[in-house]
Amino acid sequence: MATPAQLVETVSAVTGVPIPTVIDIDRKLVKAGFRTLGGRGRSAARMTARDAACLLTGVLASAQAATCAEAVQRYAATTLDIKRSTQGGLKTIHRKAFSSLPARHGFVDALEALIAWAMLGEMNATEGVSPSIEVFAFTRATYGRIRLSGLPDGATVLAEYLPSAKIRPARHTAVDAPGDLEQSRRITGRTILAVAHLLAEEK
Repeated sequence: MATPAQLVETVSAVTGVPIPTVIDIDRKLVKAGFRTLGGRGRSAARMTARDAACLLTGVLASAQAATCAEAVQRYAATTLDIKRSTQGGLKTIHRKAFSSLPARHGFVDALEALIAWAMLGEMNATEGVSPSIEVFAFTRATYGRIRLSGLPDGATVLAEYLPSAKIRPARHTAVDAPGDLEQSRRITGRTILAVAHLLAEEK
Protein backbone atom coordinates (compact mmCIF):
# COMPACT_ATOMS: atom_id res chain seq x y z
CA MET A 1 0.00 0.00 0.00
CA ALA A 2 0.94 3.64 -0.26
CA THR A 3 3.37 5.32 2.12
CA PRO A 4 2.37 8.34 4.23
CA ALA A 5 4.34 10.62 1.89
CA GLN A 6 2.50 9.30 -1.18
CA LEU A 7 -0.88 9.73 0.50
CA VAL A 8 -0.02 13.28 1.58
CA GLU A 9 1.17 14.17 -1.93
CA THR A 10 -1.97 12.74 -3.53
CA VAL A 11 -4.34 14.52 -1.13
CA SER A 12 -2.51 17.81 -1.66
CA ALA A 13 -2.50 17.45 -5.44
CA VAL A 14 -6.17 16.55 -5.79
CA THR A 15 -7.61 18.95 -3.18
CA GLY A 16 -5.32 21.89 -3.88
CA VAL A 17 -4.41 22.24 -0.19
CA PRO A 18 -0.70 23.19 0.01
CA ILE A 19 1.51 20.20 0.74
CA PRO A 20 3.11 21.80 3.86
CA THR A 21 -0.39 22.10 5.33
CA VAL A 22 -1.27 18.47 4.58
CA ILE A 23 2.08 17.35 6.01
CA ASP A 24 1.34 19.32 9.18
CA ILE A 25 -2.12 17.73 9.43
CA ASP A 26 -0.64 14.27 8.92
CA ARG A 27 1.95 14.83 11.67
CA LYS A 28 -0.69 16.01 14.11
CA LEU A 29 -2.88 13.00 13.34
CA VAL A 30 0.08 10.70 13.98
CA LYS A 31 0.66 12.35 17.34
CA ALA A 32 -3.03 11.96 18.22
CA GLY A 33 -3.07 8.28 17.22
CA PHE A 34 -5.21 8.68 14.09
CA ARG A 35 -2.67 7.35 11.61
CA THR A 36 -0.77 4.07 11.19
CA LEU A 37 2.81 4.28 12.45
CA GLY A 38 5.94 3.00 10.76
CA GLY A 39 9.58 3.73 10.13
CA ARG A 40 11.36 5.24 7.16
CA GLY A 41 12.22 3.88 3.74
CA ARG A 42 11.12 0.27 3.25
CA SER A 43 9.81 0.11 6.80
CA ALA A 44 7.55 3.14 6.29
CA ALA A 45 3.94 2.70 7.36
CA ARG A 46 1.55 1.41 4.71
CA MET A 47 -1.57 3.51 4.44
CA THR A 48 -5.05 2.06 4.76
CA ALA A 49 -8.51 3.32 3.83
CA ARG A 50 -8.89 4.31 7.49
CA ASP A 51 -5.73 6.42 7.39
CA ALA A 52 -6.98 8.14 4.24
CA ALA A 53 -10.40 8.75 5.79
CA CYS A 54 -8.82 10.38 8.84
CA LEU A 55 -6.55 12.56 6.73
CA LEU A 56 -9.41 13.71 4.51
CA THR A 57 -11.57 14.41 7.55
CA GLY A 58 -8.74 16.47 9.02
CA VAL A 59 -8.53 18.48 5.80
CA LEU A 60 -12.30 18.93 5.50
CA ALA A 61 -13.28 19.59 9.09
CA SER A 62 -10.54 21.89 10.37
CA ALA A 63 -9.92 25.47 9.30
CA GLN A 64 -6.28 25.13 10.34
CA ALA A 65 -3.90 22.25 10.99
CA ALA A 66 -3.77 22.98 14.72
CA THR A 67 -7.37 21.79 15.14
CA CYS A 68 -7.30 18.75 12.83
CA ALA A 69 -6.99 16.07 15.54
CA GLU A 70 -9.88 17.54 17.49
CA ALA A 71 -11.90 17.66 14.27
CA VAL A 72 -11.25 14.00 13.48
CA GLN A 73 -12.21 13.06 17.02
CA ARG A 74 -15.47 15.01 16.73
CA TYR A 75 -16.41 13.45 13.42
CA ALA A 76 -15.44 9.95 14.55
CA ALA A 77 -17.98 10.36 17.36
CA THR A 78 -20.90 11.22 15.08
CA THR A 79 -23.83 8.95 14.26
CA LEU A 80 -26.01 8.51 11.20
CA ASP A 81 -29.07 10.76 11.28
CA ILE A 82 -31.74 8.27 10.23
CA LYS A 83 -34.36 11.01 9.81
CA ARG A 84 -32.36 12.98 7.25
CA SER A 85 -30.58 10.08 5.54
CA THR A 86 -31.70 7.60 2.94
CA GLN A 87 -33.05 4.53 4.71
CA GLY A 88 -30.14 2.15 5.10
CA GLY A 89 -27.57 4.88 4.41
CA LEU A 90 -24.58 3.81 2.33
CA LYS A 91 -25.59 0.15 2.58
CA THR A 92 -28.26 1.00 0.01
CA ILE A 93 -25.50 1.42 -2.59
CA HIS A 94 -23.83 -1.96 -2.29
CA ARG A 95 -24.82 -4.09 0.68
CA LYS A 96 -21.82 -6.41 0.37
CA ALA A 97 -19.25 -3.61 0.12
CA PHE A 98 -20.74 -1.73 3.06
CA SER A 99 -21.76 -4.75 5.13
CA SER A 100 -19.05 -4.04 7.72
CA LEU A 101 -20.63 -0.72 8.62
CA PRO A 102 -22.54 -1.22 11.89
CA ALA A 103 -25.88 0.46 12.46
CA ARG A 104 -24.17 2.88 14.85
CA HIS A 105 -21.27 4.22 12.83
CA GLY A 106 -19.82 7.68 12.29
CA PHE A 107 -18.71 9.94 9.48
CA VAL A 108 -15.11 8.70 9.51
CA ASP A 109 -16.31 5.08 9.36
CA ALA A 110 -18.51 5.89 6.38
CA LEU A 111 -15.73 7.73 4.56
CA GLU A 112 -13.41 4.78 5.16
CA ALA A 113 -16.01 2.38 3.72
CA LEU A 114 -16.54 4.65 0.70
CA ILE A 115 -12.80 4.70 -0.04
CA ALA A 116 -12.59 0.92 0.44
CA TRP A 117 -15.48 0.45 -2.01
CA ALA A 118 -13.75 2.68 -4.55
CA MET A 119 -10.60 0.56 -4.13
CA LEU A 120 -12.53 -2.48 -5.38
CA GLY A 121 -12.88 -0.80 -8.76
CA GLU A 122 -16.62 -1.49 -8.91
CA MET A 123 -17.81 2.10 -9.23
CA ASN A 124 -17.68 1.87 -13.02
CA ALA A 125 -19.25 -1.58 -13.16
CA THR A 126 -22.66 -0.28 -14.26
CA GLU A 127 -22.65 0.88 -17.89
CA GLY A 128 -19.20 2.39 -17.41
CA VAL A 129 -20.58 5.42 -15.56
CA SER A 130 -19.23 6.52 -12.19
CA PRO A 131 -21.69 7.91 -9.66
CA SER A 132 -21.40 11.54 -8.63
CA ILE A 133 -19.92 11.76 -5.12
CA GLU A 134 -19.95 14.71 -2.75
CA VAL A 135 -18.55 14.71 0.79
CA PHE A 136 -19.21 17.74 3.01
CA ALA A 137 -18.04 18.69 6.50
CA PHE A 138 -18.14 21.83 8.63
CA THR A 139 -15.08 23.22 10.36
CA ARG A 140 -16.68 24.34 13.65
CA ALA A 141 -20.09 22.74 13.77
CA THR A 142 -20.14 18.96 13.64
CA TYR A 143 -22.16 18.01 10.59
CA GLY A 144 -21.05 15.70 7.80
CA ARG A 145 -22.81 14.60 4.65
CA ILE A 146 -22.03 12.02 1.99
CA ARG A 147 -24.16 12.14 -1.15
CA LEU A 148 -24.02 9.82 -4.14
CA SER A 149 -26.16 10.35 -7.22
CA GLY A 150 -26.30 8.77 -10.65
CA LEU A 151 -26.44 5.27 -9.17
CA PRO A 152 -28.19 2.39 -10.98
CA ASP A 153 -31.84 3.23 -11.78
CA GLY A 154 -31.03 6.90 -11.19
CA ALA A 155 -30.99 6.46 -7.43
CA THR A 156 -29.50 8.99 -5.01
CA VAL A 157 -28.20 8.06 -1.57
CA LEU A 158 -27.75 10.57 1.22
CA ALA A 159 -26.02 9.87 4.54
CA GLU A 160 -25.90 12.69 7.11
CA TYR A 161 -23.94 12.58 10.35
CA LEU A 162 -24.51 14.55 13.54
CA PRO A 163 -22.96 14.47 17.02
CA SER A 164 -23.96 11.51 19.13
CA ALA A 165 -26.74 12.30 21.59
CA LYS A 166 -24.26 11.39 24.33
CA ILE A 167 -21.93 14.20 23.27
CA ARG A 168 -23.15 17.74 23.81
CA PRO A 169 -21.54 20.54 21.79
CA ALA A 170 -19.34 22.84 23.87
CA ARG A 171 -20.99 26.09 24.89
CA HIS A 172 -19.08 29.28 24.23
CA THR A 173 -19.49 32.53 26.13
CA ALA A 174 -19.34 35.95 24.53
CA VAL A 175 -15.75 36.18 25.78
CA ASP A 176 -14.33 32.89 24.52
CA ALA A 177 -16.50 32.45 21.42
CA PRO A 178 -14.25 31.53 18.46
CA GLY A 179 -16.10 33.89 16.15
CA ASP A 180 -19.11 33.86 13.86
CA LEU A 181 -17.42 32.47 10.75
CA GLU A 182 -18.35 28.91 9.79
CA GLN A 183 -16.88 27.08 6.82
CA SER A 184 -18.37 24.22 4.85
CA ARG A 185 -15.85 22.21 2.86
CA ARG A 186 -16.49 19.74 0.07
CA ILE A 187 -14.64 17.12 -1.91
CA THR A 188 -15.98 15.06 -4.78
CA GLY A 189 -15.47 11.69 -6.37
CA ARG A 190 -12.29 13.06 -7.93
CA THR A 191 -10.59 13.03 -4.52
CA ILE A 192 -12.13 9.73 -3.41
CA LEU A 193 -11.10 7.96 -6.62
CA ALA A 194 -7.58 9.44 -6.62
CA VAL A 195 -6.95 8.26 -3.06
CA ALA A 196 -8.55 4.87 -3.71
CA HIS A 197 -6.50 4.38 -6.87
CA LEU A 198 -3.29 5.15 -4.97
CA LEU A 199 -4.09 2.71 -2.15
CA ALA A 200 -5.19 -0.06 -4.52
CA GLU A 201 -2.24 0.42 -6.90
CA GLU A 202 0.31 0.22 -4.09
CA LYS A 203 -0.96 -3.06 -2.63
